[in-house]
Amino acid sequence: MAKVDIHYFREALNCAVRKGFNGDEILSTLDIVITPNQQRVDGEQMARLVQYVWANLNDEFLGCTNLPCKMGMFPFMARHVLHYKSLEKMLKQGISFYNLVTDDIQMKLVKSGDFAELEFIFSHPERDPNHFFLEFWLIIWHRFSSWLIDVKIPLNQACFTHTKPSHYQEAKLLFSCRHRFNRPVVKLRFHAKYLDLPCARTGKELTRFLRESPADLITIPGSEHSFKAKVIAILMHNDSDILFCPSFGTIALKLNMSAQTLRRRLKVEGTSYPMIKDEIRRDLAIEYLLSSNRSITDISTALGFSEPRSFTRAFKDWTGVSPSKYSG
Repeated sequence: MAKVDIHYFREALNCAVRKGFNGDEILSTLDIVITPNQQRVDGEQMARLVQYVWANLNDEFLGCTNLPCKMGMFPFMARHVLHYKSLEKMLKQGISFYNLVTDDIQMKLVKSGDFAELEFIFSHPERDPNHFFLEFWLIIWHRFSSWLIDVKIPLNQACFTHTKPSHYQEAKLLFSCRHRFNRPVVKLRFHAKYLDLPCARTGKELTRFLRESPADLITIPGSEHSFKAKVIAILMHNDSDILFCPSFGTIALKLNMSAQTLRRRLKVEGTSYPMIKDEIRRDLAIEYLLSSNRSITDISTALGFSEPRSFTRAFKDWTGVSPSKYSG
């Protein structure tokens, strides 16, 4: 199971404490033990805590808004939008729903050239002193959008109205893109081409998704027990500075199965070996561009591209912009 930084766990607990609950009693009820120097918790523990706070406050907004949002609103919205054919129409319906039922959070979908932006206005930010719910709400909309179309939507930029927080590096893992603080509007920016993609989910899949929520929302996507995760582990377990991707047959042998069986297992998980390699290269490219001074040529070589031009073309396909613009 994926891990969550202790900051997010403590902030979720504080949501209940601010409403008069005893934090130690909650942890005892959930049979969760947190040590003084603990840095991360299991995603399953985080999910159980959020579910507890949701249920006991009867508030999907976790007590971080002026008025509560009763439990059941998000499932109701999700089942409604599932009937629309494109991500753009699904997002517009979901946004309209929440703009009608609450004044505490107002949202807007804006298209500008090749990009789309999800804008958020939080009417009472003082009720969310450490911006936990703000980040949580943005995560929900990004992950849910990606889940609907079965494509992990790469973000181009995330803007926040508050100053850079102390948990900045952890936030970078949740939103792998450029971060901008002290901005007039909270927003997520991504390539508009994803708005045209159709819904790839069924009602049965949505029922399972909602039953397990928020496990697939608050952790970095991917199960450590999935075959996709096992393939990623093999590719990333490399002491070399250059990403090496062996043949699919070699990967299958390392997992003690035939290539045909592994291909079938990956297909069930909605992915493939080429898709996994692309995701790794994209995520590493973004990490290198945002957290180091490595040149485009150096990054291209590190990711196994034959030349910088090939890397630049691939990066534009992933994000909609060139590497130089992305890091600019």
